Amino acid sequence: MAREIAKAYDPQLIESKWAEFWSSGNLFRADPAAPGPAFSIVIPPPNVTGSLHIGHMLNHTEIDILTRWHRMRGFNTLYLPGMDHAGISTQRVVLKLLADQGIDYRALGREEFEKRVWEWKAESGGQITKQMRQIGETCDWSRERFTLSPEYSEVVREVFVRLYEEGLIYRAHYLINWCPNCLTALSDLEVTHEERQGHLWHIRYPLADGSGHLVVATTRPEGRVSEVIAPAKL
Repeated sequence: MAREIAKAYDPQLIESKWAEFWSSGNLFRADPAAPGPAFSIVIPPPNVTGSLHIGHMLNHTEIDILTRWHRMRGFNTLYLPGMDHAGISTQRVVLKLLADQGIDYRALGREEFEKRVWEWKAESGGQITKQMRQIGETCDWSRERFTLSPEYSEVVREVFVRLYEEGLIYRAHYLINWCPNCLTALSDLEVTHEERQGHLWHIRYPLADGSGHLVVATTRPEGRVSEVIAPAKL
């Protein structure tokens, strides 16, 4: 008797089955010694701050299609999976989790807090890997990497030192986004910008010879005042 074909497509039943078959068979493992042209692409590593969203899925689908296309053309292909530690963002997630449990992270001490962060990384990273495997991404899972792995950290330090010695990176004074809670600098991508109605202050500075005053308009009076007071203290 012929098996009845389901009228509706069930992705949970079909996709997970074949994804497991592909993964367990190591069908997508790259072989450096294999002959022929090579194609290698690295996944933009998702942050270990939760789970994948629809934006990740769109990006991963495009990469996977490109990888499969080269594989079918006979290329020795590598689709390298990995995750990004996203230091400050991950720290914020863990801080919130601890706060929800009524735990002051400062009372934990550095070692215990780092332990909690690594526990979260294992949980979040495991969820991300599960999602990627479930949708059948053709990654070489034997090569999975993490941006905070010791070998990667060593390479990053070497590159930064090399760039510094070549004069391509340097220290300088800039206006930065400062987080009063984390006590660290934030990038523009990590800041929620908000427009507010400002106010123009007019500050009158007396001239040194007593002949009159100079009026300066500014939206940051604290900056202007400090410029005058600081030299006076010196």
